[in-house]
Amino acid sequence: MKTLIKIIFALFITVTVLDPAAAQTKKSDKQAAKAAAIKQMVESKNFTFEANYAHPSYGNMRYLTPGYDVRVVKDTVVSYLPFFGVSYSGAGYSSGDEGIKFTSTDFTYSEELKKNGLYYVLIKPKDSKNASQLIFNISPSGTADLTVLSNNRERMRFSGNIIEKKK
Repeated sequence: MKTLIKIIFALFITVTVLDPAAAQTKKSDKQAAKAAAIKQMVESKNFTFEANYAHPSYGNMRYLTPGYDVRVVKDTVVSYLPFFGVSYSGAGYSSGDEGIKFTSTDFTYSEELKKNGLYYVLIKPKDSKNASQLIFNISPSGTADLTVLSNNRERMRFSGNIIEKKK
């Protein structure tokens, strides 16, 4: 009877010790797969940035309803983002009605992998009046920040996620 208790106790200890290690390996494998997918999307210019929050230059961070995004494909960038802030030409304060909405087929695209594992992606649309630069900082896990610079507006920053291009 004592031997049976010792065997059951040994099995319990083995399962308790090995199960978290297996879970950690699975989590690590998922993270590596996600990082590889992000790398492939960035390098192939084929991803969608889904904006979850807007960070205006002045004021509080704003939660965004679903549907605001920037889609990047090899030859086109499509931006559908809101704008909260000051416009330097025109009426002054913008209520966000105009947004940062454009389609560009004439742009430069560069990416750089930083030492901390973040991708730095710079897109410079040449045929958009709403944005002169889109600056992405993309983590291997898919979270991302986007800063939009314009010639006639305050900069806007957004945070969200990188996902595979929507069909």
